Amino acid sequence: MSDGAGNDPTGIDVKSFEAMDASKELQAYINILDVFDGLSGIQTLKKAAIERCHIREGMSILDAGCGTGLETVRLARLVGSSGNVIGLDASRNLLAEASRRAQGSRLPIEYREGDVQQLPFPDNYFDVARAERLFLYLTDPRQALAELVRVTKSDGVVYVIEPDFETQTINLSDRGLVRKVLQFDCDHETRNGWIGRELPKLFKACSLVDIDVETSVVIYEPRNFSPYFLETARSAFQNGVITTDELKAWQGEIHSLLDHAELFCTISYFAVVGRLHN
Repeated sequence: MSDGAGNDPTGIDVKSFEAMDASKELQAYINILDVFDGLSGIQTLKKAAIERCHIREGMSILDAGCGTGLETVRLARLVGSSGNVIGLDASRNLLAEASRRAQGSRLPIEYREGDVQQLPFPDNYFDVARAERLFLYLTDPRQALAELVRVTKSDGVVYVIEPDFETQTINLSDRGLVRKVLQFDCDHETRNGWIGRELPKLFKACSLVDIDVETSVVIYEPRNFSPYFLETARSAFQNGVITTDELKAWQGEIHSLLDHAELFCTISYFAVVGRLHN
């Protein structure tokens, strides 16, 4: 794909995660999900949330927005044969990949297609309900959280891990250009760009108690995530936010920093845990 102002290829489009089954580049997105999952900042939050939920053998867990099932498998290992984990996702293609990866594992996993905003489960069903990197794509995050609460037992726990897109950083030299591109991306390319900072309020609105917040600055792996930053600038250009010269400057500096192993970019993530009233 060309950006229309040069020959620079473009890559990751966050909007594609809103409808993965329509994407023509499914494998590329599966690959980036794998890379992202392995980033130390994300793993830190996952482990902290598991500790605060006291996940143990015999529990029933909902993994909403499970994607390719990376965390579903980890949770299934924790709950053991006496527990069960249901991985739910709206994408048939991602669920097919998750099922393929779990095949032969004998883990207590069931994969289901569904919408977190209208969960196909009865009230008071799970010990723990979780979602990760899902609310930023939803039309109604509050409804999704209310559904997670509904299907969780009265003494259960809900946790959600999400980014805040206005906390992104990249070490390009033109501060004004960086602000224009990244703010446009947060406000117009990401459906719920501020969802990270909004989670504690949502948890309180859904009557969750003992709300705990963990944060982590996630450092992007430069080579794999530079296509995302190239795409953000291309979109800003196509929407008249930046000029052709600014786009070329953005692209040129990213490639130069990559060539010198100097590209540095981050985003802040938030893990919010809440308990239901007993």
